[in-house]
Amino acid sequence: MEQMTRTVYCSALQSGLYLNLPIPIKPNSTLNERFSIQAGVLPTIDNPPRARYYSLGNGGHTFTVGSDMIPKPEPIQHRTTDAAAFKPIPFVLRLVANDLTPVQRANYGLRRFETWQGQQYVAYYLKRIDFTGVTVDMQYKTQNADGTWTSTEFVPDSSNLNPTPPDLSPTGINLVTGAYVSADARVDLSLSASDCQELINVANVMFGDPRAAIISEVLLCSGVDQNVTVPGPGNTTFNFLEVIASQVMTFVEAFALANFLNNGLDILLDVGATEPLLNLNGTTTVTTSP
Repeated sequence: MEQMTRTVYCSALQSGLYLNLPIPIKPNSTLNERFSIQAGVLPTIDNPPRARYYSLGNGGHTFTVGSDMIPKPEPIQHRTTDAAAFKPIPFVLRLVANDLTPVQRANYGLRRFETWQGQQYVAYYLKRIDFTGVTVDMQYKTQNADGTWTSTEFVPDSSNLNPTPPDLSPTGINLVTGAYVSADARVDLSLSASDCQELINVANVMFGDPRAAIISEVLLCSGVDQNVTVPGPGNTTFNFLEVIASQVMTFVEAFALANFLNNGLDILLDVGATEPLLNLNGTTTVTTSP
């Protein structure tokens, strides 16, 4: 099961980028503040945030028991003003002495130390998205008689450059076709088998139970990469490509048990700037009062 909630911070970012205006990043709206990581550090005007990352949570679900006594997961929908997951969980939670390698660390952001059961761990709450091969596509989608949808590439023709006014009724009911157009990109947020094993370890450390390795919140996030100095083992430090001014663009409430998915977890997300755009069919049904 899956449902999506676009945030007001997404709308603000899209509007700013579309109009080439400064992006409003207000207090209490970033994941950096939520995790006390480079909180309050803002990007420069010439390097605005982009949707390049994602994060996870396990608070986007509940269970209901019907008359058949079978527990069923139900999603809990986020508000458009929510700025973080209900229950954030990191991708990685390792003992400081067993931190990720520099090559592995390059895939993550929002790094911080946490203490669990009296031991110090290093956590990573953001993962970078690989946009290799991702393109923005325009699709024309029509509904079939059986309720299914057929999607084809939308290709403008001369009629789009020479539009004619539709025949709309000012008093009747104007019908739309069972079709719409959309512009979006197919983004792969899949987790590998090793990613799922890291999540099982997270559940063991945080909850003491691998069965708690549940993913029910996927957060598409924006931000800006910035080199910072972070603590390592002992009194050491090193340079790390951190993410600043990270905000949630879209919440996806989906249910998966990471500990049951040893072969990995496929998460594919259609990301677009607009909701589906309905098409008028050019005809009307006029209603009259008796």
